[in-house]
Amino acid sequence: MKVFLVGYMASGKSTAAKKLASKLGLQSVDLDAEIEKTNGLTIPEIFKMKGEKQFRKLEQIELRKWIGLDDFVMACGGGTPCFFESMDEMNAAGVTVYLQMTPKAIVDRVQSSKEERPILKGLKADKMLEKVTFQLKKRQPFYSRAQWTVNGINLDIDEVVGMVNHSK
Repeated sequence: MKVFLVGYMASGKSTAAKKLASKLGLQSVDLDAEIEKTNGLTIPEIFKMKGEKQFRKLEQIELRKWIGLDDFVMACGGGTPCFFESMDEMNAAGVTVYLQMTPKAIVDRVQSSKEERPILKGLKADKMLEKVTFQLKKRQPFYSRAQWTVNGINLDIDEVVGMVNHSK
């Protein structure tokens, strides 16, 4: 079984992937961490040195490598479903779950997180909210193609387990 968690940055995909994988007895995979491992650079370093276009190519290669494997729950990057044919490929390969969040909730999480987010780096709260709202609107058509949509703010892992098991 393959489960792909999609949604905007800071929507809780990595944390949810670990909890869901544990409940389903599967391996938890963080796509960004796998890209970093494969390339020997952090995501912010890849963005800085190679740009977003090259990062998206590396992301696609890593995603396709995992699609060829079995038994995992993957936390995808926020933009993963929006490039190439990635959302179609994930839907064809396994179960996709969209962790839906409001722009305000995302900004609150980003601001309280220590993790560097290259796309939002250096933005003040109002500009960050503007950018997140804009990007979320742009990405929504991709995210909404997930097989399941859940509230990412008060995520109920047992509800997600039920959805995934129902999809088998």
